Amino acid sequence: MKQFKSLLAVACAMILVFGAGAKVNAAQYNEDIKIVKVNDSNFESEVLQSKKPVILEISSTSCPPCLIMIPTLIGIAKNYSDIKIATVGIDEPGIDKIKASLPIQAFPTFFLIRDGKIINKLVGAVKEEELFSALQYTPSKKSAQPAKTKKAKNSPKNLVCKTNGQFNGLKNMVTISFVFGATEIENVDIVTDVFVPPELGAQREQMIEHVRASGKGEVEPTMTGFRMHIDNDCRFMKVMDMKRTSTYGEMRAGLELQGFNCQ
Repeated sequence: MKQFKSLLAVACAMILVFGAGAKVNAAQYNEDIKIVKVNDSNFESEVLQSKKPVILEISSTSCPPCLIMIPTLIGIAKNYSDIKIATVGIDEPGIDKIKASLPIQAFPTFFLIRDGKIINKLVGAVKEEELFSALQYTPSKKSAQPAKTKKAKNSPKNLVCKTNGQFNGLKNMVTISFVFGATEIENVDIVTDVFVPPELGAQREQMIEHVRASGKGEVEPTMTGFRMHIDNDCRFMKVMDMKRTSTYGEMRAGLELQGFNCQ
């Protein structure tokens, strides 16, 4: 049960919006997101030897706060060329040395690094200004000029992205869906299908009851485990206060960087 509580605190609940719409040409809408994907092979060159201050994010695809941080990280990467944004996917292979060398206990975790040294650490969803403060960084007028974004004409209104995840030994399928309006994201829906192995079947009802008691979303049993569901008006989503101004291209590029398959 301790294992499940840890899963619940990080993964909470995620949603599925049916009817994603027709397939689109991904290259037409993807933004050029300057975020570096890091693993054991390039950690030293991209992070420790970086001439720029580094915001290193440790994330999980099963973590709603990680997903909610994507627009903030994209914005910093686009608008502040003197900062490097790097990300490590905890669910991905080739990061054994990183996990062994960094104190990672929750997601997302941000390590603020200057001249190859960790000067600060933040855990959870945080605001841009909090990252800057922890990095001991003051944006200059020149660096703070927002990059111009080319908006694609007739950009799709709906975006659905999926990925397989694993956290604390429980496999799941995460689906996140967006509905885009003229100036902001109108709706965010997330669903997590949690797969409970047969040997833990007796604990499934206890897990479901914990989710229900938390009031953080809907939950229902499935043939293979249970489904956790949260919608735009859920208390959890409101508390996270997700940035709503990201474009279709930005969200697609950010989620694909995190290992999601989008359509």
